[in-house]
Amino acid sequence: MLKPTEESFDETLIESIDEALQSLFSQQVVDAFHQNLKTKRSLGEDDLPANLEVVSAVLEKYFGEGAHTIENTIARRLYSKWGLEFQRSHDGRLTEYVANVRTKIQPVAGTDTPEPTHANIPLPLKDDFDGLLIESIKEAIEEVVGKDSASMALRVLEHSVPFDKLPHHLPAFYGVLKKTFGKDSPIVEIAIARKLYQKLQLDFSETPPADLSRYVETAYAKVVRREQQGLFNFSIRPAAG
Repeated sequence: MLKPTEESFDETLIESIDEALQSLFSQQVVDAFHQNLKTKRSLGEDDLPANLEVVSAVLEKYFGEGAHTIENTIARRLYSKWGLEFQRSHDGRLTEYVANVRTKIQPVAGTDTPEPTHANIPLPLKDDFDGLLIESIKEAIEEVVGKDSASMALRVLEHSVPFDKLPHHLPAFYGVLKKTFGKDSPIVEIAIARKLYQKLQLDFSETPPADLSRYVETAYAKVVRREQQGLFNFSIRPAAG
């Protein structure tokens, strides 16, 4: 496991930047982002943690007001990797979020040193699938369109297919999702799929077309197969009742 050295912190920060861009857009956007920084700013991947102001400036140049949503998404990833509860800052700038995480994970004398939480996590079971799918839908939509717009979109979706019944009415939900987001539907569907695969600890590979139903069916089959092979941990099975 990584210890919270400067090196490991920088690694999780770079991971968070890439994962956030990938969850909101695609791997192509991640690659273009790094290429831009390298060719126009002479900044390699390892240089990003020390140049967060430049990262923010580039995000704002290309994504406008959406840069704040991207920075919040990066921050959420970083907080999660260190087992911290995300708290939205006043100005929502990446530099402030990163400084806050650094402060919170500083080792205190006489206490154990904190560690990132992305290793040795018990594998989710088939029983957890429906709940994680619903979580993924809500979180992904909020990341893509922002909290305020997400609230409205989720109300529309749940009016058509109540989330507590969603797992039994997936075909109807897929149709409503496409109708709600229109031409932006592929972005939302990929974001949901990435989030679901992350929660299930499955490797995600984007393969056109962006059809959420295909990703969900594949994920479920993989979880069932994993459980049949005994690759799970009974300690996370939901308590009866």
